[in-house]
Amino acid sequence: MLGKLLKYDLKYMIKNMCVFYILSIFFSITTRILFEVEQSVIINIIGQISVGCMFAMLANILINTMMRSWIRFRDSIYKDESYLTHTLPVTKNDIYNSKLIQTFIFFFIGFIVILISLFIAYYSKENWQAITNYVKNITIGLNMNTLFFVTMFLIVVFLEIFNAIQCGFYGIILGNKKNNGKIGYSVLFGFILYLVSQSIVLLLMFIYGLFDSSVMGLFQTATVSIDANAFKVLLVLASLLYVIIIYCMSILCKRTLNKGVNVE
Repeated sequence: MLGKLLKYDLKYMIKNMCVFYILSIFFSITTRILFEVEQSVIINIIGQISVGCMFAMLANILINTMMRSWIRFRDSIYKDESYLTHTLPVTKNDIYNSKLIQTFIFFFIGFIVILISLFIAYYSKENWQAITNYVKNITIGLNMNTLFFVTMFLIVVFLEIFNAIQCGFYGIILGNKKNNGKIGYSVLFGFILYLVSQSIVLLLMFIYGLFDSSVMGLFQTATVSIDANAFKVLLVLASLLYVIIIYCMSILCKRTLNKGVNVE
């Protein structure tokens, strides 16, 4: 039954997100074309408009993935659609898992579309060389493998934003237990949960630093020089902590849901 729930959640997201994917690719192509043709004042103006539209679509992909995930979560569990959802022969765990998997899928797709759009708009041997040289300068300074640095950086960013989305889910669950001001309480609880989760990550890193002087040095020094091994450990540790927090919070969300839902 989880598969059927996920199918409907995916259909909802596809319907709402496809336009942003298509437009981001479209404007990345027009940007590339306009930058390639002979420049004039008009072409330059149109090109800058195209660039602005492309970046607006890229921002909308991230923002709308988050917003639509929260709206879908709220509507299917607490609004009119919930009357159908809660009559289905599924557990609340399945309902929550469907929303979480759907969010992960579209958040991942959004990341890929953003990278493809930027690649289409700006790829050239010169630009690629400039980017790789810039990243290599950072990684050489840190004495770190370039692929490892880029991969771990993207993973940490991905997990941090995904954690923020799930904090929003938990905020919605807690906010809808209130009799009044549910939206306000949902936003407030979600924000507080995000701050708490970030604080936990920093606290656990600090505690780890008590046993690893190189990591503790990152908390104690303000100098530009960074211990390479400590930075590697920090990236891996942050990733693991986010995974653990996301997993633990999903358990808390499902337990709270199973205690009962107040349908509007």
